[in-house]
Amino acid sequence: MTARVVVPCFDEAARLDTAAFVELSRNVDQVVFVDDGSTDGTRRVIERLVDEHGDRIALLALPRNVGKAEAVRVGLLESIERGSSMVGYLDADLATPPAEMLRLIDVARHQPHRTAVLGSRVALLGHTVHRRPTRHYLGRLYATAASLALGVPVYDTQCGAKVFRVGTPLQLALAEPFHDRWSFDVELLA
Repeated sequence: MTARVVVPCFDEAARLDTAAFVELSRNVDQVVFVDDGSTDGTRRVIERLVDEHGDRIALLALPRNVGKAEAVRVGLLESIERGSSMVGYLDADLATPPAEMLRLIDVARHQPHRTAVLGSRVALLGHTVHRRPTRHYLGRLYATAASLALGVPVYDTQCGAKVFRVGTPLQLALAEPFHDRWSFDVELLA
């Protein structure tokens, strides 16, 4: 079962943890960076990774900034076209650590009845999640409303770590650009 992880990037040159992504690439079929029209040298950083790590890391360079939603959509479609049976995406800032992405992929591999496996930012004893209280509570309100609208109990619709089994439902969900660049996660899940 082939798994590719899409990483949307916009102006990430200064904070891209290349070592972490190289390590992730050793545990999946490919890490696909989608440079969303960056202006700060992000593309050069990723090009160096591609030069050094061949088939394990790929770059899909968009000519202009189109937003995270479209960058994710284009990256997922490209991964599907390359024959992946499982695709996912992970935020470039690694708010979700690569080890957690690998755990999501592992769950999807061992539970073939699952069409999607989602990360969730939850504050657990002994762990730290850095967010302002206002952002946390607004996020909880949004996630609750989205969960009710979807009719599915999803704790954190906006977590930037998701894995999907490739099939007709996913391909239909990706067939057209998302309507909203900020709540595309909810559209994708719907």
